[in-house]
Amino acid sequence: MGKNEELPWDLFDRCLLPVIFSHAAAVILSTILNTLYISQISTFTLFLWFVISSLGAVFFYHNLKVTAAGKTILITDCTSRIGYTTARQLDDLGFTVFAGFQDKDRGSESAKKLKKDSSGRLHILQLDVTSEKQILAAAAYVKENLPHGTSGLWAVVNSATWASFGEVEWVPFDVYKQSTDVNLLSVIRITQVFLPLVRRTKGRIINIVSILGRIASPLRSPYCTVKFGVEAFSDCLRLEMRRWGVDVIVVEPGDYTTGNTWFTDEVLLAQARDMWKSMSYEARAEYGEDYFEQSVRSLQTYTKGEETDLTPVLRSLTDAVCRTFPLSRYTSVTRSEKLQAFVADHFPRSVYDIIYT
Repeated sequence: MGKNEELPWDLFDRCLLPVIFSHAAAVILSTILNTLYISQISTFTLFLWFVISSLGAVFFYHNLKVTAAGKTILITDCTSRIGYTTARQLDDLGFTVFAGFQDKDRGSESAKKLKKDSSGRLHILQLDVTSEKQILAAAAYVKENLPHGTSGLWAVVNSATWASFGEVEWVPFDVYKQSTDVNLLSVIRITQVFLPLVRRTKGRIINIVSILGRIASPLRSPYCTVKFGVEAFSDCLRLEMRRWGVDVIVVEPGDYTTGNTWFTDEVLLAQARDMWKSMSYEARAEYGEDYFEQSVRSLQTYTKGEETDLTPVLRSLTDAVCRTFPLSRYTSVTRSEKLQAFVADHFPRSVYDIIYT
């Protein structure tokens, strides 16, 4: 199986519980009927009847989609390939898209291209997700430019991501601060500002996280830490928004699904040079330059090879926006990543450590 081969994990997750409950109901009902001599129907026959009925209902509700006309989407960062491609796809589907670009006012080529290739419904926003002033200005612009008859936003897609690497002792504290500002605090602040507009439409907040938000990884603590935080924030917000009918969804790409989306050779080497310069003499002596270079080279798997196929991630994002009954979590991951996440979530920590560390 290729690294980026799409796997239907989300549909599998949605069908798993109905199958389990169908089996349990079949066992209980057949036992009662046989004990009371009402019927001698077998457990297997009842299971087939229950599972066909429940899966039929699941597929029916799973495939219901909302009407795109008049619905508005805010995508916070379209500078990245994921944000840019999502904006194009949702625009093609008929949504009104507000596409955020950090460098829009400086003549961003990608912003110009997106505007040129899209319909007249698409709006380009100047939006530095770490700037309070620009967040509030974007909110005012969105309110003023909602389509006629639209009361609010259907979805906010928090797509801004800044990736960095390094062992904890190597990473300058400013890197942790920047990673927190872009990946976590911006999600919280943008959600706070735009949530009233989403609540009016009983829409949805969609946060792009990562499988590293559930699985710790060496050399990735600046990224894992904040993505764990976004996962926790999303879970808390989901509980709070139930009474309002607002869905809170996390789209969880795999590390190998989007790795070279965040890293390039230039970014990797620049971060490595800055990190080595900032390390203390004692730390350099303890770790050694050979070990440092070997660690940096181990991350080059993200920058080599073919360009990442984003189809699984885009399908998850489109489903999160378009489905009438979206899942709370979409995982665009490889088989090995899914297995690792399953072990991390459902097995004792000692078992996980034996297998993966």
